[in-house]
Amino acid sequence: MSTPARVRLAPEVRREQIVAAAQRLYSEQPYDQVSTAALAHEAGVARGLINHYFGDKRELFLEAMRRSVVMPEPELPYFPDKPLDERTRLVVEWILDAAGEYGQAWVNASGAANLHGSSDVQAVIDAADERAARLVLDAIGLPDDEALRVRLRSTAPLFKSVCREWLQRGTLTREEAVSLLTSTILLFVRQEHA
Repeated sequence: MSTPARVRLAPEVRREQIVAAAQRLYSEQPYDQVSTAALAHEAGVARGLINHYFGDKRELFLEAMRRSVVMPEPELPYFPDKPLDERTRLVVEWILDAAGEYGQAWVNASGAANLHGSSDVQAVIDAADERAARLVLDAIGLPDDEALRVRLRSTAPLFKSVCREWLQRGTLTREEAVSLLTSTILLFVRQEHA
C-alpha cells in the first residue's frame, strides 16, 4: 500500500488545516482522549508539524477552543425599531440558531472550562463570554456599560447549560430554551436600569 504524497501548502493554509482537524476531533471526543498522533492523522500531516505550528497539543487545543466558542459577529442581528423584549427574544433565537448549527462541537467547547480547572482554558472561555456580552448589548440596543456586561457575562454559564439540556439531553424544547434565556437577560438588564 502506498502512502499518499504530501502536498506543500503555505504556512497559514497548513495551520488552518490543522486547526480545522482539531476542531473536528475535539467536537467528537474529550481532550484527554485525543492524541497528537490522531490530530496529525486527521489533519493529514506529520506529528512534527503539530509541534512546529503550535508547540504542543495543549496550544492546538486552545486555538481550536478560541475558534469554537466565539460568537460570529458579522451575522449578529440588530432590530432598532422593535421593543427591548422583542429585540432580546430575536437575539436569543439567533444565538440558539448558531448553537444548533454548531451543535455538539459548540456544546463540547463551551463546556470545556471544567477541564481540570485549567486557567488557560478558562481564559479562553472568559474572553469569549466578554465578547459575547458586548455583542448582545449592541444587538439589543443597550450601551456598552461595564455593569451591564458583568450581568450578561454572569448569564453565560446558564446559556451553556440550557443549550446542553436542549441539544444533548433533550430535556428542554427550543421554545422553552428561548423563553428561559430571554426572561433571564431581560431580568438582568432591567435590574441595572431600575
